[in-house]
Amino acid sequence: MTNITLQVEREEDLRLLLDLIQRLNLPVVQNAQKNIQTKPTKEQQKMIDYILSYQNDGPSFGDAADWQLHQLQ
Repeated sequence: MTNITLQVEREEDLRLLLDLIQRLNLPVVQNAQKNIQTKPTKEQQKMIDYILSYQNDGPSFGDAADWQLHQLQ
């Protein structure tokens, strides 16, 4: 028996390939779809840089549990 691994980028090509496999009566052992993106788009990189550069220089609102206790009184 021979096993092969294929990478198919287009959904339409995958459907055609699976139809052919079914017509040939070949078993499909595993059908895993992976969305691997090695490099972020310019817009994604811009958002990543913004998030990584964020610094909270503003004052803290204090202890949330303490605030909640005072709200209940």
